Amino acid sequence: LDKLPMHKPLGYNKGEYKEREFPKSAINLTLIALVTGLALSAVYALTKDKIEEQQKLANAQSYKAVLPEAETFSFDDGITAAIEELAGEPYDQAAFRRTYINDCAIGQTADGSVAGHVISVTTAEGFDGSITLSVGIDPAGAVTGIAFTELAETAGMGMRVDEPAFKDQFAGVTTDAFTLNKSGNSTADNDIDSVTGASISSTAVVEAVNTALAFYRDHIA
Repeated sequence: LDKLPMHKPLGYNKGEYKEREFPKSAINLTLIALVTGLALSAVYALTKDKIEEQQKLANAQSYKAVLPEAETFSFDDGITAAIEELAGEPYDQAAFRRTYINDCAIGQTADGSVAGHVISVTTAEGFDGSITLSVGIDPAGAVTGIAFTELAETAGMGMRVDEPAFKDQFAGVTTDAFTLNKSGNSTADNDIDSVTGASISSTAVVEAVNTALAFYRDHIA
């Protein structure tokens, strides 16, 4: 048996097989993984601040889009604490499934009066992943508009939730909750006509807006 030929580990050993020799390929793969990991960490460190800056800019633009009367935006410690208490968990998962409150900004007019609140919500129920949007709500509790800060649904289908024909249905409506009408031709103010062929994306958006309304009733109104 001692003279039987042995397989060479990954072709690195020449001559007779050495039982205790560590395969060089494992060392090479470990080094490659280490270098790659360090390179990715370096790239992340260099771009992290830039990514955060771009996200803050996107948020600020969405705040202004849904609450145009506001000149400045600020945050309330009590409301922020209520969001932090959620610890990243969905808000009322039984009602809204995987929908999360990110933050809530207060919009003030030039004279310092409250123009309304903007609540950022993320739903993980999109057809192609998460959808994040800002929901504007005026002091009377009416929705002033919605604006997306993260949307990567199917082009020509789910992405159409970002078109005025769909988004504008929410503006100016005072309601406890919106409902989705998949057949279209809604007559009630709180009925939202679904985007044709994109009921999953449409449902996710309606649930996200309803989550914002629920949070507003529970912690602000």
